Amino acid sequence: MNRTVKIRDAMRNFFFSNARWLKIVGKGLIALCSFLIINHYFGYIDFLTDPLFAIVLAIACAFIPMRAGGLIVMIYTFVQLTGLSGQVALVALILMVVSCGISIFYGAKHIFNISYIPIALQIQMPYPIVVGSALVGEMRDVTSVICGGLLSFYFKTIRENASLFLEENSDVTVIDVIAQKMVVNPLLYIYVASLVAMFVAIILIRNLEITRSWLVAIVTGIFIEMAFMLIGYVTTGNLSKVPMLIVANAVSFVVGFAMTYIFRDLDYERVERVQFEDDDYVYYVTAIPKIELAKEEKRVTRITRSRKGFYNAGKVEDKPSSMDENKE
Repeated sequence: MNRTVKIRDAMRNFFFSNARWLKIVGKGLIALCSFLIINHYFGYIDFLTDPLFAIVLAIACAFIPMRAGGLIVMIYTFVQLTGLSGQVALVALILMVVSCGISIFYGAKHIFNISYIPIALQIQMPYPIVVGSALVGEMRDVTSVICGGLLSFYFKTIRENASLFLEENSDVTVIDVIAQKMVVNPLLYIYVASLVAMFVAIILIRNLEITRSWLVAIVTGIFIEMAFMLIGYVTTGNLSKVPMLIVANAVSFVVGFAMTYIFRDLDYERVERVQFEDDDYVYYVTAIPKIELAKEEKRVTRITRSRKGFYNAGKVEDKPSSMDENKE
């Protein structure tokens, strides 16, 4: 047990002492993976699919706030979609703008959910993002999760039906695809409901005054989301997607457990270091447990007279003054 605690403390010290550079590297890697996924599934403009171009964009995203990086990912996706169809790109742009507007109106801070959830769904990995957002976010961020879920299903529908737009003399419109392939698909509503249920469950349970509340929240949220998606896959006949669902939720648990283990699993009998932030500042707090000191007992020794007249009995004898002596 002590070895595990020492490893955790070493990891925490490493993360907190190198927090700035680790954030830069993390943002850069997330952006790079996003651009590579976009190039693979939506790479309709050839010169943009060059990996060197994706690396340059990822480096730029590494040194800017995550919101701004998410905005670049959305713009990049929009530009790639223009190579498939102008109307597809236009609808995507409208959905992005409306999603950002709704999220900002309700005060959501994790606007990046609108960018990264749609990209992650293309590899069937949106759930780790929701888990991470729920552990460090607030209830109002659920709006960005809802918008990200809807936008991600739109991208998925377009990707699966891209051949309809690439055919010559095709008169299929994006409205037709949305009406016939997306709106009537029950998986759309089950998928969005599963993301919302997972997010809300984690938010509510993590704030309870129970032991290991974060771990309980993670397990409960993943269980609820898996129940929703399994029901959806069974009722729609998509059982082939169940193995990937299990893998995605295993990754979600690993991500949540890592966040809990490193940043939240506090030992109140040891010195702990915590980091949190608001809109203006990042706070680094070192929590030192109080050591209950034994109160010093005052020992009082009473000295009593063993012989009469040996000690002063407390009476003050008046000494004759010089004036009295002169009178005498």
